[in-house]
Amino acid sequence: MNVTTSEASVWQVAAKRFKKEVEEKTGGRYKIQIFSNEQLSAGDQTKGIEMLYNSATDCDLHSTIIHTNIVPRLSVINMPWILTDGYKSADKYFFTDKAPGTAFVKSEIEKKGPHVLALGEAGFRQITNNVRPIKSAKDLEGMKIKIPAIAILVDVFRTFKADPTQMPYSECFTALQQGAIDGEENPFDTIRAAKIEEVQKYMTIWNYCYDPLVMSVSKKTWARLSDADKKIFEEAAKVACKDEVKASRALDGEIVKQFKQKGLTVDTLDAKAIQDMKALMKPVYEKYKDKFGVDAFKTFGYTF
Repeated sequence: MNVTTSEASVWQVAAKRFKKEVEEKTGGRYKIQIFSNEQLSAGDQTKGIEMLYNSATDCDLHSTIIHTNIVPRLSVINMPWILTDGYKSADKYFFTDKAPGTAFVKSEIEKKGPHVLALGEAGFRQITNNVRPIKSAKDLEGMKIKIPAIAILVDVFRTFKADPTQMPYSECFTALQQGAIDGEENPFDTIRAAKIEEVQKYMTIWNYCYDPLVMSVSKKTWARLSDADKKIFEEAAKVACKDEVKASRALDGEIVKQFKQKGLTVDTLDAKAIQDMKALMKPVYEKYKDKFGVDAFKTFGYTF
């Protein structure tokens, strides 16, 4: 099983519970070995997700952001502020019965081969930097910000007149420490697990982009499971991801407290600043309207 983040990450709640459930319910017929920190892909997240789609790995836990390298339409989830009401919106679209967002993710990924077992969450992505507090779009101007390899976020940060920079996350800490980049954006726990707060001065909580996790198995692995074992895998994943979501949300406040204790200045973007930033994003939405399809946007309540 390939997992992007380190063993210190809350993602491990899902991975370890999944392993436990599958091994116990199959009487040890299946054993799951967890490889954290993209060990199997030498730190390359894109290669890591390709290994799932090529059936080089059996089980996988990756963010939908990384899946977009193969399934571009999933990028609609990462449109800035498409989820307008924080975790209430996340629950509505991903964690209720017949959740439309979950159905969308499952359908899009399974067209390409892997079988989606369940969804977890990394949470909302926040931004850190070493230059200045970010309290408006203008504060982002000129900042060199590390972002994931996703075209939408390149456009978002260029609209803010920042300098979006893509690199493997395994290189981020050193790049920040050496001043090669000014900042990065990630969910709270991902930042904590990589100890990014040790090499940053400022954090802004802005909830601009939601980051679901996908627990899946490769097409080859899924095909060789019996119907009874398929049920075990799916039930194990649902329990595991439910535990992970609960743990992740419980950690948010504690992580912010820890960051402040370590000397990080933490600001929360006010409603007016968010509205002003959202207004700047209209051209970005228009650019991707036809690329992803109006139906994809409607899944998450956005109409043009």
